[in-house]
Amino acid sequence: MPVFKSGGEIYHTEGSDIRWATTRAPLLLLPGYTSTLINFDVSFPDFAKDNAYGLDYAAGTFAQSWCASFASIIPQEWDSGLTGPIATLPTGVNHFEIDVELSRVVEPSTYIGKTIAKSLADGERTWLNGGSCEVERLGPIIRMFRFERSGDGIYLRRKQSVEDIGNQGYWAPGNSQSTGSGGIQRGWTYGSNPNAWPAFLLDTRTGGSISKRRGEANACSLVDTSNYSSLWRGTVFITPGHIKS
Repeated sequence: MPVFKSGGEIYHTEGSDIRWATTRAPLLLLPGYTSTLINFDVSFPDFAKDNAYGLDYAAGTFAQSWCASFASIIPQEWDSGLTGPIATLPTGVNHFEIDVELSRVVEPSTYIGKTIAKSLADGERTWLNGGSCEVERLGPIIRMFRFERSGDGIYLRRKQSVEDIGNQGYWAPGNSQSTGSGGIQRGWTYGSNPNAWPAFLLDTRTGGSISKRRGEANACSLVDTSNYSSLWRGTVFITPGHIKS
């Protein structure tokens, strides 16, 4: 937490954040009025999903076939809206600071075999600059939350999004399971959304039969066993303050 002079001004910083400067109006925090919320939950729902289905085969005397099915995540934007109030500020304050000590206690399913990365360190007290925090990110997935003031109340807002880059581009022609001549089409088909991201392996099958197209007797399962809901739990500290105008 260095204090340094630049020209005729004095600055106090924490990391890259300027916490106090002679060029700024002073901030008076009121730690005696801190609201401490224990076992506080920040939850995110499962994503809207589709599926992807792959098929390949080798015909002939030693016929073999292969299929794989994935749950896929549809591009989307989700906003919880304001939840609360979770705390009430004392009359007359015009500022508040947020610190959190949260841990992810419900893990979302993996994405292409990888754990969805945590942007917030488990169990460490963290000051939220501006009251907001990115909490999870991997590939097209991002989640965040923030605390907002309305009147004298403090509210929680959660958001999650899955990027939309358009058609993924590797689907079978016409998304068909049959060739133009009526034969079996190799490749990948989507359930309903060509922009969805294949995310979680559901099933794979190999063997002599080539009756493995969607809905056929030996087809891979499309039962969705993934769940991308996520839950963070811990303590939230809300410290009111006043900035002199």
